[in-house]
Amino acid sequence: MGGGRRKKLLLSKIYPFTCGKASFRDDHSQIGRPGYSRVVFCNEQDNFEAGIRKYADNYVSTTKYTPATFLPKSLFEQFRRVANFYFLVAGTLAFTPLAPYSAVSAIIPLIVIIGATMVKEGIEDWRRKQQLDCL
Repeated sequence: MGGGRRKKLLLSKIYPFTCGKASFRDDHSQIGRPGYSRVVFCNEQDNFEAGIRKYADNYVSTTKYTPATFLPKSLFEQFRRVANFYFLVAGTLAFTPLAPYSAVSAIIPLIVIIGATMVKEGIEDWRRKQQLDCL
């Protein structure tokens, strides 16, 4: 360590806010220099600069499905469950002559369970969308 002088810490260097100074001009010519920050336009859609920039909206969707993606996504979610996948495999094997039971007795309960669960998820998603629309 050198034997140089220590610089004295000035509060004006720590807190560069210069709100009370008379040198602030209305034309914002000091922006970008030390002690000044940028100008932000909040919720001013009429502003020219806000029109130039294509800001992203703040839309948030809490729903899981859309009308176009309900069937594929719901089926994917149903067969991710191990029990449903097991009964799907057992139902498809029931179509072979090796199965001791008929294919209808294996597939119908699976269709009923998956259908009821899909209807339940659809109603929940629709109610979630209705709550979001009310806000």
